[in-house]
Amino acid sequence: MLFFLFRPMHTLPGVVLLCWSLTAWPVPRVAVLDPGHAEIARALGMEQAIVLLPVDPALSDGFSHAQHYRHRPAIESLLALEPDVVIGGNPVRDQVVIEQSQRFALSTHMLVRTLPVDERIHALAGILGVPGRGQELVWHMQQDYARAAELAQGRPPVRVLHLSSNGAGAGNVTGAGAGTPAHGLIERAGGMNVGAETGLERYQVLSAEGVMLMAPEVVVVSDLELAALGGLTHIWQRVPGLGLTPAARQRRLVVLEHSALKFDAAGSGRATLALARALHQP
Repeated sequence: MLFFLFRPMHTLPGVVLLCWSLTAWPVPRVAVLDPGHAEIARALGMEQAIVLLPVDPALSDGFSHAQHYRHRPAIESLLALEPDVVIGGNPVRDQVVIEQSQRFALSTHMLVRTLPVDERIHALAGILGVPGRGQELVWHMQQDYARAAELAQGRPPVRVLHLSSNGAGAGNVTGAGAGTPAHGLIERAGGMNVGAETGLERYQVLSAEGVMLMAPEVVVVSDLELAALGGLTHIWQRVPGLGLTPAARQRRLVVLEHSALKFDAAGSGRATLALARALHQP
């Protein structure tokens, strides 16, 4: 069995943080409508700037001062927080809040979550007033990408299936297809996303026959969803059809940090390198 647990490093190396702590500037009040944007702010050492963010299990640390929401925030609640800027991530889901904010003369940005992560980091670092931190974070990320590419070089793509316990609603076992953060992560690590190969778009419910036809060699799950999928021991029986795949025969299960699979944001480089090691190193 292959079991690799990737744990987050929320900010850059300590020596950089020491330099940052000596710098003083007005901290903006920022409402973010996408959890990946909040994760990037935390990695930039700017979590104190966030006053509103979506509820997400990966964001339980560092945002106790902020308001968390499950449903689209009412404009009255948003205005009560007195944000300097409102940042959306999904043009369909967040457009109403963005338009309402503009009517009240709030500064807004639609930073689409499907943009390359380096673009999102640079943009958020600029909005937060810390462009140098953004450059540093992107540099570290690109170094990890390069190391992952070296590990995968000359090797055939490994067939990978990312399973989720709530990708299409709580209680459903789903597979990640194209258009998901996990898809890009798998490809960067030298894998083939078998969900996308078989035509899945975003997260879709799986059948036993579909799982067997995908024939994954490795299964990837979130550390926060592993228990709901049956845990290390029972996932092979809990997910219909999974027990009859090459991954089950070799017990090749990779457990990654939840935000790395769901956001493809600040931890993108480290997650890519972690997965590449799990796929290609003995």
